[in-house]
Amino acid sequence: MIKALLIAPYPGLVEIAKNLQIPNYMQLDIQTANLEQGVEIARNAERQGYEIIISRGGTATMIQDEVSLPVVHIDITGYDMLRVFTLISGLQKKVALVGFANISRGAATLCNILELNVKMITIQSRSEVKHHLQELKQEGYSVIIGDVVTVQEAKQLGLRGVLITSGKEALMDAFEETKRLHHLANKIRYQTKYLSDMFAALPIPAVIIDESKQIVDYNNVFQVHPRYKEILHTKQLNNIIRKVLSSGADCWSEIKGENQVFMTQAYKVNEEDSLVGILVHAEVEKPENVHLKVTSHPSPLPIIGDSEQSKSLTNNMPTYASTNHSIYIYGEIGTGKKTLAKIIHFERFGSHVPIIEVAGSLNHAELNSLKKLVRTIKQATLLLRDADKMSKSEQSSLLKIVSNKSIDVQVISVSNASIEKLVKKGAFSQKLYDQLTDHTIHMIPLRERKRDIPAFINYFLAEFHTDSGYEAIGMKEDAMELLMQLEWELNVAQLKKVCRELSLMTTGYYIEAKHVEKLIQNKGIGDFSIPIEGTLMEMEQRVIKRVLEEENNNQSNAAKRLGISRTTLWRKLHNEG
Repeated sequence: MIKALLIAPYPGLVEIAKNLQIPNYMQLDIQTANLEQGVEIARNAERQGYEIIISRGGTATMIQDEVSLPVVHIDITGYDMLRVFTLISGLQKKVALVGFANISRGAATLCNILELNVKMITIQSRSEVKHHLQELKQEGYSVIIGDVVTVQEAKQLGLRGVLITSGKEALMDAFEETKRLHHLANKIRYQTKYLSDMFAALPIPAVIIDESKQIVDYNNVFQVHPRYKEILHTKQLNNIIRKVLSSGADCWSEIKGENQVFMTQAYKVNEEDSLVGILVHAEVEKPENVHLKVTSHPSPLPIIGDSEQSKSLTNNMPTYASTNHSIYIYGEIGTGKKTLAKIIHFERFGSHVPIIEVAGSLNHAELNSLKKLVRTIKQATLLLRDADKMSKSEQSSLLKIVSNKSIDVQVISVSNASIEKLVKKGAFSQKLYDQLTDHTIHMIPLRERKRDIPAFINYFLAEFHTDSGYEAIGMKEDAMELLMQLEWELNVAQLKKVCRELSLMTTGYYIEAKHVEKLIQNKGIGDFSIPIEGTLMEMEQRVIKRVLEEENNNQSNAAKRLGISRTTLWRKLHNEG
């Protein structure tokens, strides 16, 4: 039995591997990592008894240079290139491919055969990618095809990146190569114990992890109480690891788990293997609701569609991104208000400036935390969601914060309804309204801009194919026409959900009309009534979940609408009466 490790540079490759029939001669484990992260995982694999590593592209090359284990390269086949060109064939945008010669040569041949207008750029090293992308952006190119590095760089520049994925054919070929290499290689594997008995006997929970949050070792207390492993599954830990490894200094942080907040100290353990130690000094009960959060590295997103609104948003983006005045975005649920706010943020600040997000009403402690954050962070976007649901006293406190002109904070508010109506009723502060609405943007419902639907569908299918490994890469015209006829009560959010369900239904590369008809028949797209079936408790759970969804999972607002306390809502969510 060959013990092999697949290091996948992107999530979609993981999903394809999971759905394959693994040969009976191989035990295959899978991890997601790219470039340097993949190298660190590969180094640890040598100590964990793996006999061979399977990876792709630049990640495979870097691993091969750094470890003694044999490395199998997953090739990019003609099928893979054909799939990616099919994904972009309907785009009315300027498209370029940036890659090494082994990719660009075959791609150029396919483009000639398929008569596709795709600009080919061949690179010799990774360092060239950013320069080429900057030139392409200046020339009006908006869609970039390439490997993981190219796609990541493209997104950082606000371009749409389309990843050249490896299909099941390439993976099966790699498995056969693994079998061949295993018979040729017989290397010494070893395992190293990193910590002494003193570490195991520490009276406080302690764990050592690598860059990808994989456990290297842990002490007795950490092992006895499984709740501490919850720390390893938080997104917050990724930022902590990067800070510690880059600075070498200790990092004290509150890590929020499901029911607890852990006070932790993170420190660098090992320079060569990039290991980080986590000590849990204290834990406190987590507050019922979190209305204030900071997103440290927001990702860039594109404006999608060909409607008049999409064109207007694109044309006005330089104005929105450069203004020092507030922006107010309102519209129905699911129209993309928060997405537009993130696009404006990225266009103004890039990905290295955080977003401070406020959701609905804030308690006294949260208001104080917001004041400190705004004073401490030099640049930020203050994203206010549903400010119309704040009390008068909360509105007064917020007014003082947003009126402070000495800080470089872009204030963007998003809401499902126009605050102007609440001002007329006296339910919202006129002064705060004036502060929040220098620029007003109304997000039109999807039913009034159906020209955008094909573009959204193509974008979602490409996203699902890359991130989740879904087979569907396109939709037949008659299926598209059926979706164009629907009213889309929950707008783009509903369309994305429907596209995902259709992608799961089909086993081929194209979604057909029969799939749409079946989904309409079974579930009723556009029918969001609560079904009267099951027990009273089951119906109550459906009502609660529906209200929570409409309130963006804000438990305070949901409890207020349901006429119950937050404590009662928590009990019902956890089936405690």
